[in-house]
Amino acid sequence: MNRPMSTWKLLSLLAVVAAPVGYWMLADSKINPSAAYAQQASQATEARAQLDPNLIAPAEQLSKAFREVAKSVKPSVVSIKSLVERRNVAQRRDRGLPQGLPPEIERFLGPGFGLPEMEPQEQEAGVPEGMVQLGLGSGVIVRQDGYILTNNHVVANATELEVYLSDDTKYAAKVIGTDPRTDLAVLKIDATGLIATPVGDSSKVEVGDWAIAIGSPFGLAQTVTAGIISATKRTDQGITPYDDFIQTDAAINPGNSGGPLLNLRGEIIGINTAIASRGGGYNGVCFAVPSNTASRVLNDLITNGTVSRGFIGVRPAAMSPELAKQLGMPADLKGALVETVTKGMPADKAGIRAKDVIVQIDGVDIKSDSAMRRAIGETKPGTKVNVKIYRDGKTIDIPVEVAALDEKALAASERQANQNLQRLGFAVDAVPAKIARNLQLEPGEGVIVTEIARRRIPGLKVGDVILSVNGTAVSSVEDFVDAIGEVRAGEALSLVIRDENSERMVTVR
Repeated sequence: MNRPMSTWKLLSLLAVVAAPVGYWMLADSKINPSAAYAQQASQATEARAQLDPNLIAPAEQLSKAFREVAKSVKPSVVSIKSLVERRNVAQRRDRGLPQGLPPEIERFLGPGFGLPEMEPQEQEAGVPEGMVQLGLGSGVIVRQDGYILTNNHVVANATELEVYLSDDTKYAAKVIGTDPRTDLAVLKIDATGLIATPVGDSSKVEVGDWAIAIGSPFGLAQTVTAGIISATKRTDQGITPYDDFIQTDAAINPGNSGGPLLNLRGEIIGINTAIASRGGGYNGVCFAVPSNTASRVLNDLITNGTVSRGFIGVRPAAMSPELAKQLGMPADLKGALVETVTKGMPADKAGIRAKDVIVQIDGVDIKSDSAMRRAIGETKPGTKVNVKIYRDGKTIDIPVEVAALDEKALAASERQANQNLQRLGFAVDAVPAKIARNLQLEPGEGVIVTEIARRRIPGLKVGDVILSVNGTAVSSVEDFVDAIGEVRAGEALSLVIRDENSERMVTVR
């Protein structure tokens, strides 16, 4: 018995029949395009007829320049895989990065150097014993015999490094040297006859110049992006102690770290290092270490395995209108405030004191603490420089002979100072000028208690000024650290304290 056709089957049949019939009817009716489309078609036909090869020739030449740069540099750009054995969460987080980085830059330099970050709860869960973490980065061959320039954070703590050339040939790499202060490193692979990219002069780079970046963002090897130079001499970004970056809007993402930033001559003008981003990805604000800095570090690491830097023995701090007002100085004073002076070092021997403000070095204006570090750090040890300081309302020229920076001794000194302050349970700093006047202190006399961190200390409070430690007068934080450093564990400290009410002795055990 035949059953009636269901509704949906009937509709399906009608659709199948209607489609070709409708097309035939519309085609036969010769419906014309809309007037707007007809106008666009006319304009398109006219424009194509008027395409003038001479008009687009400059753009094609620029396009050719980009192509040739990419071809000339491609064999020099390498991908770097780092294998890092993680034993626990603490070790996982200790990657040799500069401290105090902005969160957005930490995310860029974060775990995996381009691999997705683990969720916080996954990080807190710990890392299994012997777990190997893979890091991805980039580098550029700078010598035909296998020397490669990259970032320190790409190779930090790596137990094994693999370098991949543009044809995917894999080499084991060894670290020739690293320089955390500029976040640069030099690797070596056992190969010869390689194509090396020339290092250009970053001092000639100007805002608005074209810039080309090549690297392995997210593991995508030989990715080429282009933009312009957005700024030069970007300092105080909190990325390295010697911040002096080229800023570019050429797209740089995780995995680009250590790759070259190039000019239209195919010369290295920077080593791509970091980005400013709220989400960890490209936001158009990218930073590269200038090639002149990279070249100096490269030569030192290849020749000596370490970077030779100048040092005069001061700890500088950034000036600000608020700080200047607090210290009784002009609000518009620019420079590096001397917080402490290390005894026996060049600055101390030359007569520089805590609370001096370094405003010039060899005629070059110093506008921040990082500028002062760079100026001294880039000076060859043994060189005499003229340091202009601001003190007591006037400027003074002081000749200083620059010494060599001893990284190990400096790090040991800082660790010892931190341990001593942690043991005591309080922190000190230079006495602000206003407080010094109120307490009738001589310039540079005493240190002020800024924090009592661990426990209540009878007779001691924040704001007290310590004049002496065990009978030794202190005139700076460095003096104080030296004095407590001579006290053995378990021994008491006798402090002479002055506040707005009295001068007294306090014993700290």
